[in-house]
Amino acid sequence: MDKLKLVKTIVFILTFLLVFGSLMLIGTIFKKTKTLSRLPKEINLQEPAGSRISKLQTKDNLLYLTVTDGGISDRIIIIDTTSGQQISTIHLN
Repeated sequence: MDKLKLVKTIVFILTFLLVFGSLMLIGTIFKKTKTLSRLPKEINLQEPAGSRISKLQTKDNLLYLTVTDGGISDRIIIIDTTSGQQISTIHLN
């Protein structure tokens, strides 16, 4: 009888961990996709020809774009994802 109780306990714990882990995964995916979905359909960065985005990162409703080439030094462009407006440009030497 004790073996059956032990098996039931193990099954209960593993089921709980599986459900909890699945909910955490779904929540994380939802948070990651939620930020980028609010961007306007079109944003004009007004960068020179030949510029390319080498890295893209989001945090707290801000979109950070690392832009390289284009005849000028590398730069980081910060965009507010709620309005689509460019907040700042950081030039890297």
